Amino acid sequence: MTAQHLVDMFPKKGTIMTQCFGETIVGQMLRIAKERGYDLKIICPETRPYFQGARLTASVAKDMGYDVTVITDNMPAATMQNKKVDVFTSAADAICMDGHVVNKVGTFQIAIVAKYFGIPYFVTGAPDKGHDTIATVTIEERDPELCLEAMSVRTAMDGVKGYYPSFDVTPPHLVSGVVTDRGIFSPYDLHNYFKDNDQGLYDSNTKPMFAV
Repeated sequence: MTAQHLVDMFPKKGTIMTQCFGETIVGQMLRIAKERGYDLKIICPETRPYFQGARLTASVAKDMGYDVTVITDNMPAATMQNKKVDVFTSAADAICMDGHVVNKVGTFQIAIVAKYFGIPYFVTGAPDKGHDTIATVTIEERDPELCLEAMSVRTAMDGVKGYYPSFDVTPPHLVSGVVTDRGIFSPYDLHNYFKDNDQGLYDSNTKPMFAV
């Protein structure tokens, strides 16, 4: 259901930019789009240092017959400026009840650029009652040495330091909608996700007018 609601927000012919997507969701998203006859191009930032976007998301999309382009993590702004990107979408490691989205580092900067260019950003996942506000989230910092190499090849000289926050936080004003199994919700109204019979803001017959 989540993937169906997400694809409802896609143009029938257009370009989608992703960020470190969970394989199950991206696979379902692409399958449903193909079943509906959508003609989509997929752009995947590489998502260093593990390259999940390049190795996983791009591979899934390519295996399903899509036109796929991988860009480096410093190219989303130029890509949105020069290529017609219609929607930015990602999964989330946590969606706080106050609408803040915690996801693979790099999501925040892409959301900022999407806002600048008027491109909607839809995040997939269920809101987490365990995180009433972003104040309860601690961002993990991983081995900084991983930022000084690429696929086990050293790229910086000895003595240079690295910094590796594994996630970043996107504030709710950059999020066009939170796509769940029960529909698409405003990031400012996530408590309604837990109410009986609430199906979110949009349905398959209504395209939102994005105030981004």
